[in-house]
Formats: sequence, structure tokens, C-alpha cells
Amino acid sequence: MFFFVTLHKKQEHSRKMSEINDYRKELKSKIVDYAMPEFYKRGIKSVKMDEISQGLHVSKRTVYEIFGDKEELLLEGLKLKDQALRVRLEEYACNHAHNVIDILAYFYRLQMESNGLVGSAFYEEIHRMPRVIAYFQKEHEQEHDARIKFLEQGVKEGLFREDIDYRLTMELIHVSMKEIMHLQLYKTYTMQTIFDNFFLVVIRGFCTERGLEMLNKAIGE
Repeated sequence: MFFFVTLHKKQEHSRKMSEINDYRKELKSKIVDYAMPEFYKRGIKSVKMDEISQGLHVSKRTVYEIFGDKEELLLEGLKLKDQALRVRLEEYACNHAHNVIDILAYFYRLQMESNGLVGSAFYEEIHRMPRVIAYFQKEHEQEHDARIKFLEQGVKEGLFREDIDYRLTMELIHVSMKEIMHLQLYKTYTMQTIFDNFFLVVIRGFCTERGLEMLNKAIGE
């Protein structure tokens, strides 16, 4: 009898722990969903943890138990955003795209949506955060080979030029983007303007004549 009572208590404890974990996962997602749009719009410093806890009707202590600080919360949001972007691009590439130009045009449309939601304060503040900078660098290193393969696929499709050292070019792009952020050009120009005058110019330089014609048609120019 004692064995069955003990077993029942263990099962009940396991059930309660599972419910608590499910609640924390759901709350963690809600915190990110609440905080990230505010971070994008107003900047990270302007959004207080008190505001987040009050907006979600939970204690500030609970928010800090899930995320130790705002940078940890921001990092989680950035990771989820990047993961969601990869999923959308992969799904589009598998189900709708016919070539690399299709994928680039889809990425361009997604980036346009994102650019309109983010204020300059956000860009200014994230580049003062060491864990965020480390995350961006790690992402660059992990994605580097995949981007090269994508460009090489474009060469095979006859849409990108074969006389370009794409490994070198990708490093030059990375350095240029770091300098754009360091100089805070987003305070003078919108991110969409920077994106159009940097990303699109570079991609057009990659394209063959046929690729350029397809790109202009795909992005509506």
C-alpha cells in the first residue's frame, strides 16, 4: 500500500512540475512577444521590466526569474526572429521558389517589412551590448558557408557571375555592414534606404544580364 501511495505522490509531483514548465514556456513566449515590438519601436533602454511585468499582469520577479536581464530577453527575441526568418525562407525555397532570384526577392520583401518596424534607437543600443555583438558574430560564422553555397548555386543557374570571388566578397560585405552600423548611418538614412543602396547594389553586381533582368522584375523595378 505504501508503494502505491508513494508512486501516486511521485506521479502527482511530476504532473505539477510539467504544468509549471508548460506555464513558464508559455509565459516566456508571451514576454518575448510583448517586449520585442517595444524594443524595436522605442529602443531597449526605454522599455522597463516594470512595464513588461505590468503589461502581462505578472510580477517583475517572475520576469527576472525567466530572463536575468533585458539583454538576455533581447537575445532570446533576436534568436527567435532569426529562426523564424530561416524557416520562412526554407519553406519558400522548397515550395515556391524556382531559382535564387526568387529567394532573394522574397528575402527583400521580408526585410522591407522588418525595416519599417525598427527605430534608430534600437540599432544604436544593440551595438553597445557585448552578448548581442557576440551572437551576431557567431551567426555570421555559422551562416557563412551556407551563403557561399547559395551564391554558387546562382552561378550554376546562370544568374550570378562566375568571375567573382564570393568568399572574399562576403567578408567585404560583412566588414562594410559593421562600419555602416559603427558610423550610425541609420540616423541619417532610413534602414530601407541603406538596404536598397547597399544590398541591392551588391546583388546587382553579382547578377548576369539574365539574372539582373529577373531581379528587377521580381522586386518590381
